[in-house]
Amino acid sequence: MRLFVFAIGGTGSRVLKSLVMLSAAGVRPVDENGHPVKDLEIVPVIIDPHKSNEDLKRTEQLLTNYRLIRSKLYGNRTEADGFFANRIVTLHEIMNDSAVQLNDTFVFNLSAVEHNKFREFIGYDTMNEANQALTSLLFNDDQLENKMNIGFVGSPNIGSVALNEIKDSPEFRAFANVFNAGDRIFFISSIFGGTGAAGFPIMVKNIRQAANLDINNRDVLRRAPIGALTVLPYFNLELGEDHRIDKSDFIVKTQSALYYYKETLTGANDSNVNALYYLGDQQMSVPYVYDPGEHGQRNKAHMIELIGAMAPLNFAGLPTSRLCDDSGYPQQAQAFEYALDKDVPGVDFKALGIDTRHFIYDKMVKLHLLFIYLNTGFKTMIGQGYTNDKPEIRTDFLNSQFYRTLSVDFMNAYKEWLGEMYHNTRRVELFNIGEWDMGKAIHDVMTAKSIFGRKSVDNDVFKSEMNNLSRKSASNDNQVEFKFLDLFNRAASKIVAERFENIN
Repeated sequence: MRLFVFAIGGTGSRVLKSLVMLSAAGVRPVDENGHPVKDLEIVPVIIDPHKSNEDLKRTEQLLTNYRLIRSKLYGNRTEADGFFANRIVTLHEIMNDSAVQLNDTFVFNLSAVEHNKFREFIGYDTMNEANQALTSLLFNDDQLENKMNIGFVGSPNIGSVALNEIKDSPEFRAFANVFNAGDRIFFISSIFGGTGAAGFPIMVKNIRQAANLDINNRDVLRRAPIGALTVLPYFNLELGEDHRIDKSDFIVKTQSALYYYKETLTGANDSNVNALYYLGDQQMSVPYVYDPGEHGQRNKAHMIELIGAMAPLNFAGLPTSRLCDDSGYPQQAQAFEYALDKDVPGVDFKALGIDTRHFIYDKMVKLHLLFIYLNTGFKTMIGQGYTNDKPEIRTDFLNSQFYRTLSVDFMNAYKEWLGEMYHNTRRVELFNIGEWDMGKAIHDVMTAKSIFGRKSVDNDVFKSEMNNLSRKSASNDNQVEFKFLDLFNRAASKIVAERFENIN
């Protein structure tokens, strides 16, 4: 199964970044019986005309690094277990139509809009006087003068016009060409801004009305299971002289959009979305720097984005019978919400609740222990123990592209992501930031008791466990990348289960 994830606007990119982090930890969607969904490929497509958006660029680089690491570990295999388990690919990578030309990127090409002011895009100056008057009633002067390469600046009425061009793009045609029965579609967008609020319903409309388009797989697309994460207001803005984006409008925009979604997407007579996930937070974020687009938009990661990243994974695991009728058409839309187990300013694993802990706790802990191990213990291990077993891990491994990408590029991004969530108003404190002692790394979780006190968790414990595992599973395989992470993953599974308190 392929899960096409359309991440629209700045919120889309930030939630997608959290999805990459969960995937790096090995969090996989599970079916109704608790088994991992087989043969899954995640195909992220970022839709945002604001190409200089720093959140977009950070997410795109993270996806590129993830793809490189995962390819070295598992090649093109869809089935994997452990770190970087979910296969994440670009549209270009899975294309089977050489007639469509695409760049090998995760970002949707919106060249048709990104170099124009909105007035130029709609041909305002070529309209007759009556049409200009009507257009001026629908769009104010700031909107008409908006440069669309910075996004739609909180104006979904602009976005709904501009993004309708997507249906005629090579990317949309390539998507239609590779979409097969059994695949699913998921949208990530905010409801209170411009790009996301406009792009989500426009994309759904074009997919459900595919019979009217000159594309392949029209009937399959009309029946495709579609899920979406709709992010309600959750972040705050500093005051600025420019009022094109005003946080006081967020609630009004949300109310209006919810009514519109009910009429066109989730209503009893027009159910175009199979599952809609609602998520927001009344505890607003730290005030982000007011930036309608000109300076790059680099916002701190937030708890909402971490929780939101679980929505597409949950959707991938829902049984088809809950989404479609016997003819394959969408059933009445299902709504999903999320609540913390404890409404506290500092959210740790215990505050997330038992179901979420079952889903992410063990895997996120193992990723964090790997982060610590790479920074404190791995280099000193080379030349002894498991590194001498075949395939041997030699010092030249430290200079490989794989190791640099994993230990520097990806783990620095992971550290930054954790730090940003921790320093937001609703703190995410899954781990104790800056703590290099493995036994003290998980917030409010201690190591298990023994007759001699608390059990230790450190590099020596990992060294011993990885040596034991290596001796039992020595291999002549020459793939040292897989050996290293597989040994660490299996050692961490045992260590977490036996040496930390059980909170599940």
